[in-house]
Amino acid sequence: MNGEVTVHVRPLSPADTDWMLALWNETAVHDELTRPLLDEKAWEDPDFQPSLALAAEWDGVPQGFCIAVLRRAGETRNGYIKLLAVRPGCQRQGTGRILLQQAESALKGLGARTVRLGESLPNYLVPGVDKRYAGACHFFETRGYRCFDEACNMTVDLAAAAFDTGAEERALARSGILLRRARPADSETVERFLEQHWPPWRHEVALSLGRRPPALHLAFRGDELLAFSAFDGNNAGCGSFGPMGTAPQARGLGIGHVLLRRCLRDIRASGFDAATIPWVAPTGFYEHFVGARVTRRFNRYEKVLKP
Repeated sequence: MNGEVTVHVRPLSPADTDWMLALWNETAVHDELTRPLLDEKAWEDPDFQPSLALAAEWDGVPQGFCIAVLRRAGETRNGYIKLLAVRPGCQRQGTGRILLQQAESALKGLGARTVRLGESLPNYLVPGVDKRYAGACHFFETRGYRCFDEACNMTVDLAAAAFDTGAEERALARSGILLRRARPADSETVERFLEQHWPPWRHEVALSLGRRPPALHLAFRGDELLAFSAFDGNNAGCGSFGPMGTAPQARGLGIGHVLLRRCLRDIRASGFDAATIPWVAPTGFYEHFVGARVTRRFNRYEKVLKP
């Protein structure tokens, strides 16, 4: 850091949103945000804490910001850096380092023992650091972050197929399995289902269920919920699909890809030409059934905080 610059760090507030949005979009060229999406990632996060949202100023002028979050899972507390940006002309002068250090210190004070980048399920923008941000990868690696895995996003061309599910749904109905859009009255059933199989997805799916109309499709055998498929729960208004899941006893029956197509049809009806499937593990499934292709690759990073 040069001798002419003094960095002052202060808490962020919603009043900072305009300059945060402009700075982020100037810096993160592969992850442009809208005002509603920035609000969702920052102030609307269910675990938002003012002590983890920091602005960096030079002589009273904002030059960077960092938003971190602490997630609790039972007795475990995990820290995440959700957003970190420094104005391009002010980089490599210590501002990012100071923001990161203060965020890590605050997370450690709240009980976090590790910090990861981006993947702050259930409210996250990206599942890691896009490999095209080579400078960001270098920045984090030189500050103790270890790349322990990779993740990818896939894209579906919504104009490339009709996503008709009539024949498959009739076949499933003959075996006693009925598919339909979720209703508000399904909330307790869905909550119990997720608590049993995928607890981390409860908040995200609840948001999907709360859309009007609900952005959630379900499969039942009688009163038994077998599977679900959701969209627009995280990164709302961006054509983002997921999560989805099928109970173990119902896998292999052809339910999942039908629920997937129902959601993609809804996303297209909302005006999108393409849908994003984030943080994908079974890439072959999506490629086979809806022609999805990998369009982004991310490094997943973790840092163990010193005692």
